[in-house]
Amino acid sequence: MIIWFTGQPNSGKTTLSTILLLYLNSLGKTTNWIDGDSLRELIKNNDYSVKGRRHNIDVAQSMAKTFALNNDYVVVSVVAPFKDQRESFKVGNDVKEIYLKSSRIREGKMVGYYEPPDDNFLYINTDTSNIIESLELIKKYIGL
Repeated sequence: MIIWFTGQPNSGKTTLSTILLLYLNSLGKTTNWIDGDSLRELIKNNDYSVKGRRHNIDVAQSMAKTFALNNDYVVVSVVAPFKDQRESFKVGNDVKEIYLKSSRIREGKMVGYYEPPDDNFLYINTDTSNIIESLELIKKYIGL
């Protein structure tokens, strides 16, 4: 299963992904993690244009499909601003999308542009849900 954390920068994607990975590993599950910051560094793409952003998401999706062949869970934590890209990836893949929303001050070049999901996702407001509450919601959503 691919668990895709998405949302604006600084909404808690990396934090909740880390907590979920620790939990899954404590259950003896095999996992892999793709994080947006690490991905940009790995593929050396800091192009924040629409083309550059789409390329990074294409790479993350390709990696997630490959990792899913050998792991119980692949956790992805990237902004992924384009709804059409996220939705087309769900087709034919076992993907659970988790949209994190926060009013925290955002920094960086990706601020301001994000197409939130319409349906088939878990919504967590990280302003009002603490880490424990969020993990419980996520566990239920992915069937644990």
